[in-house]
Amino acid sequence: MTGKNSKVSSENSSTSFHSANYSSLLQAFHETHEEANRLVLSNNRLKGLNNWLEGRVKQLEDEILELKTDFDNLEMIYKASSSLDSSQPVNYENYETCRAK
Repeated sequence: MTGKNSKVSSENSSTSFHSANYSSLLQAFHETHEEANRLVLSNNRLKGLNNWLEGRVKQLEDEILELKTDFDNLEMIYKASSSLDSSQPVNYENYETCRAK
Protein backbone atom coordinates (compact mmCIF):
# COMPACT_ATOMS: atom_id res chain seq x y z
CA MET A 1 0.00 0.00 0.00
CA THR A 2 2.82 2.31 0.70
CA GLY A 3 3.87 2.24 -2.93
CA LYS A 4 0.39 3.26 -4.09
CA ASN A 5 0.15 6.17 -1.63
CA SER A 6 3.55 7.52 -2.60
CA LYS A 7 2.57 7.34 -6.28
CA VAL A 8 -0.63 9.35 -5.66
CA SER A 9 1.25 11.84 -3.52
CA SER A 10 3.86 12.24 -6.24
CA GLU A 11 1.17 12.85 -8.88
CA ASN A 12 -0.56 15.47 -6.68
CA SER A 13 2.66 17.37 -6.06
CA SER A 14 3.52 17.17 -9.75
CA THR A 15 0.08 18.53 -10.70
CA SER A 16 0.35 21.39 -8.23
CA PHE A 17 3.88 22.12 -9.47
CA HIS A 18 2.64 22.27 -13.09
CA SER A 19 -0.30 24.43 -12.04
CA ALA A 20 2.03 26.88 -10.29
CA ASN A 21 4.35 26.97 -13.30
CA TYR A 22 1.41 27.51 -15.63
CA SER A 23 0.11 30.37 -13.47
CA SER A 24 3.55 31.99 -13.39
CA LEU A 25 3.99 31.63 -17.12
CA LEU A 26 0.50 32.94 -17.81
CA GLN A 27 1.12 35.98 -15.60
CA ALA A 28 4.47 36.63 -17.31
CA PHE A 29 2.78 36.29 -20.72
CA HIS A 30 0.08 38.84 -19.80
CA GLU A 31 2.68 41.31 -18.53
CA THR A 32 4.77 40.86 -21.68
CA HIS A 33 1.69 41.24 -23.87
CA GLU A 34 0.67 44.47 -22.12
CA GLU A 35 4.18 45.88 -22.50
CA ALA A 36 4.20 44.91 -26.19
CA ASN A 37 0.92 46.78 -26.69
CA ARG A 38 2.35 49.88 -24.97
CA LEU A 39 5.41 49.68 -27.22
CA VAL A 40 3.23 49.42 -30.33
CA LEU A 41 1.36 52.58 -29.36
CA SER A 42 4.59 54.40 -28.60
CA ASN A 43 6.13 53.22 -31.87
CA ASN A 44 3.11 54.40 -33.88
CA ARG A 45 3.21 57.81 -32.20
CA LEU A 46 6.93 58.15 -32.90
CA LYS A 47 6.44 57.09 -36.53
CA GLY A 48 3.86 59.85 -36.93
CA LEU A 49 6.22 62.38 -35.39
CA ASN A 50 9.05 61.17 -37.63
CA ASN A 51 6.87 61.54 -40.74
CA TRP A 52 5.91 65.07 -39.72
CA LEU A 53 9.56 65.97 -39.06
CA GLU A 54 10.65 64.57 -42.43
CA GLY A 55 8.01 66.72 -44.13
CA ARG A 56 9.14 69.77 -42.19
CA VAL A 57 12.78 69.15 -43.13
CA LYS A 58 11.76 68.95 -46.79
CA GLN A 59 9.88 72.26 -46.48
CA LEU A 60 12.89 73.93 -44.88
CA GLU A 61 15.25 72.56 -47.53
CA ASP A 62 12.97 73.97 -50.24
CA GLU A 63 12.87 77.31 -48.44
CA ILE A 64 16.67 77.37 -48.20
CA LEU A 65 16.99 76.74 -51.93
CA GLU A 66 14.53 79.55 -52.64
CA LEU A 67 16.40 81.94 -50.36
CA LYS A 68 19.73 81.02 -51.98
CA THR A 69 18.24 81.79 -55.38
CA ASP A 70 16.92 85.13 -54.11
CA PHE A 71 20.32 85.92 -52.61
CA ASP A 72 22.07 85.08 -55.87
CA ASN A 73 19.65 87.35 -57.73
CA LEU A 74 20.30 90.20 -55.30
CA GLU A 75 24.01 89.64 -55.57
CA MET A 76 23.80 89.86 -59.37
CA ILE A 77 21.81 93.10 -59.11
CA TYR A 78 24.36 94.55 -56.70
CA LYS A 79 27.29 93.59 -58.92
CA ALA A 80 25.54 95.00 -61.95
CA SER A 81 24.77 98.24 -60.15
CA SER A 82 28.29 98.65 -58.80
CA SER A 83 29.75 98.25 -62.28
CA LEU A 84 27.51 100.99 -63.67
CA ASP A 85 28.44 104.60 -63.86
CA SER A 86 27.30 106.46 -60.75
CA SER A 87 25.71 109.12 -62.95
CA GLN A 88 23.17 106.63 -64.31
CA PRO A 89 20.19 105.57 -62.14
CA VAL A 90 20.23 101.97 -60.95
CA ASN A 91 17.22 99.76 -61.75
CA TYR A 92 16.16 98.00 -58.57
CA GLU A 93 13.01 96.56 -60.09
CA ASN A 94 13.74 93.00 -58.90
CA TYR A 95 14.99 94.12 -55.51
CA GLU A 96 11.52 94.75 -54.10
CA THR A 97 10.24 91.44 -55.48
CA CYS A 98 13.07 89.50 -53.87
CA ARG A 99 12.85 91.45 -50.65
CA ALA A 100 9.12 90.69 -50.30
CA LYS A 101 9.83 86.95 -50.16
